[in-house]
Amino acid sequence: MAWKHNGRTIQIGKAWVADDNTKHPRGWIKWDSDRKEAMSLVWENDPTPLAPYDSFYYYGWNSDGDALRPKPLADLKSAKVKLAKAESASYLKETDWYVTRKSETSTAIPSGITAYRTAVRTNYTALKTAINNASDIAGLQACYTSTGTSSSPNTITIDATSSSVVSTSDNTITSNGHGFVNDEQVYYDAGASAVIGGLVNNTTYYVISTATNTFKLSESHSNCGDAAVVSLTSLSSDGTAQTFTSQGKPSAGQTFPNEDMPKYGV
Repeated sequence: MAWKHNGRTIQIGKAWVADDNTKHPRGWIKWDSDRKEAMSLVWENDPTPLAPYDSFYYYGWNSDGDALRPKPLADLKSAKVKLAKAESASYLKETDWYVTRKSETSTAIPSGITAYRTAVRTNYTALKTAINNASDIAGLQACYTSTGTSSSPNTITIDATSSSVVSTSDNTITSNGHGFVNDEQVYYDAGASAVIGGLVNNTTYYVISTATNTFKLSESHSNCGDAAVVSLTSLSSDGTAQTFTSQGKPSAGQTFPNEDMPKYGV
């Protein structure tokens, strides 16, 4: 912010010379608004800062500051596919030694490890397809963004000690009008109470086989190709107020398998 004379900044507390060579005293700041206007002095605020932007997708703002200059979509897709491949490789790296051991000693790879590695590659394929199908930058960004659902943000509280709520025969959770949809992420919190058999406290699951008032859980997303209903083996002994909280519906860039899930045993 500054006082300016025909575009030139005038320092407060200092004498200055106008464009017509008229000299003005350092006390000019005491002039009233009419005299300042007569001397072509104008107060200018600093320009509004431009909003931040993602430099992966954009070169920057245009000269008018009203639109971002996008990078070529084909180049962005190619870069994202390379990043997806590198991410997949990083997930597989931890279990590569099983493959090496089998090659060198013929020791079988545990089925859970094989399932995990397959799920990583399957999710990579789903992500690569989503990237290549993007028709614009917004579509490409959507490959890495969770979307809200009719239920999110939403937390449901259940009585996990009740067999009418937790069904060990159908592997369902009953909560009337829960609003969850298939592939939605939900966070299970048993608090300090005993967990439902088959689940792990403070863990994110994916909704599967949802109905209006019931839903089932999977340890992996359908993008992994191995989504399967978790078997609920027992009720909680004291968990009358356990919760499932929606975390939205993730996109392919967010659905790589969780190696810590029991079905993988990595």
